[in-house]
Amino acid sequence: MSSLRKYFVTTIAVVLVFTINFLAFAESNNLERAKGVILLIGDGMGINQVKSAGIYAQRILGKDLAINTIQTSGLTTTHAANSKVTDSAAAATALYSGHKTNTGQLSILPDGRKVFNVAFAAKKAGLSVGVVSTTRLTDATPAAIYSSSARRDCEAYIAGQLPEFSPDVILGGGGAYFVPSSQQGSKRTDQKDIIELMKGRGYGFVENNSDLKAVNPETVDKLFGLFSLSNMAYVIDREGHKVLSNQPNLAEMTKIVLSIVGRNSKGFFVMIEGGRIDHACHNQDIKTMITETLDFDAAVGLALSYQKTHPDVLVIVTADHETGGLIHLPDGDDFTIDPLPLEPIKRSLTYLEDKIKTAPDQQEAILKSAGLNLTEEEAELLKNNQTKVVEEKPSGNGDKAKRKFAKSATLEALSMITSQRAKVDWTSFGHTEQPVMTKAVGPGEKLFSGSYDNTDIAKKIAEILNLSLPIPALETDQTSIFPQATGAASCP
Repeated sequence: MSSLRKYFVTTIAVVLVFTINFLAFAESNNLERAKGVILLIGDGMGINQVKSAGIYAQRILGKDLAINTIQTSGLTTTHAANSKVTDSAAAATALYSGHKTNTGQLSILPDGRKVFNVAFAAKKAGLSVGVVSTTRLTDATPAAIYSSSARRDCEAYIAGQLPEFSPDVILGGGGAYFVPSSQQGSKRTDQKDIIELMKGRGYGFVENNSDLKAVNPETVDKLFGLFSLSNMAYVIDREGHKVLSNQPNLAEMTKIVLSIVGRNSKGFFVMIEGGRIDHACHNQDIKTMITETLDFDAAVGLALSYQKTHPDVLVIVTADHETGGLIHLPDGDDFTIDPLPLEPIKRSLTYLEDKIKTAPDQQEAILKSAGLNLTEEEAELLKNNQTKVVEEKPSGNGDKAKRKFAKSATLEALSMITSQRAKVDWTSFGHTEQPVMTKAVGPGEKLFSGSYDNTDIAKKIAEILNLSLPIPALETDQTSIFPQATGAASCP
């Protein structure tokens, strides 16, 4: 090649590289930035879970889901570092940090490095952070916001990290891990009182819906709420219940957190989880799954209304994984759920299971009072399933073991009955590797169309909020932004 030709080829290559870099720079500069991000996570909420709730909402309630009004949509893969099927710990770590980890691990990579997530980055940049969940606040999805642990089940250790991170607002269940061991219902092994520690850091504390409604979001800067010792009750079980009815719904918690963090002129990052969709799917309880999804959708609707009056806020709706492998069975030429037989059911299957365990001779009356009148065929199925499971399992510890197996048999049979009525089926009692739906509206929403991995969501959020996500670091390299546990010294 002549020198002149080499010169021209080199020049063209330099121009191309410059052009590509310039276009990338221009695209980055043209990216819409958001002042705030509301990330809503339906735990276990697959595509068919949304479809089922949507059909129920249309045919029974005469309305559409707020989720379905969001136009920008994508498909998100959810696998963990060590498994095609993730759990919530690995999924939440990916969603917040942009890194894959093994199942069961929170904000720690397989090689032991801790990850720096968007919540930490937001806090470091002066933004407000809010966390809301219907599960225990020490459960995987909310816990991955403020803690790191090699094992997600070290919940007392996880709770001890909350005061050091100190989100501006944190609301949910799991009070048993925040009170000293001497207090009734505690699941701690020490005398640390995390609630008092939080109060000492300037937090207002609420423990029921009456307390929450009394909060003035214009004067309260920090709020901590624990509405149950464990997970918050299923929505379907709260109505008419003397105690459970005073737990707030997800939309009520969403409203207060946005009212507080929205006052920060620098912006905010908020995570809102409908956590018990997952639990209902584990139990293959179709009606409870629908009511939990509707409760989550109400929070989505409130977030969308907030976004309309705050156009500089991005709303993202996604899931950590699908649970149960929910499928719709053929109904003529269509594959769809039949919601009509589900309408009369007033209680979750686990609620009924516990009631029947306490008073097995009142089983028929208990089911009828909850709107579940069994046909002769269904009653026979329930009876046969209970007897079969009890007889086939070894008794081991006598009556105690028999009651345990009878309980699981009751739940299984009731699940079969309600699922058959609704014309649905389940392929698993656990999580699946199905991709989940992600939707977005607001600045940068177009980044969430198409197909991508759950690790991309954290990166997109960081980009839209103009935050930096440092590379993961070993324990000895951590800065003060990473919290140290108060109470339990380590997680074995």
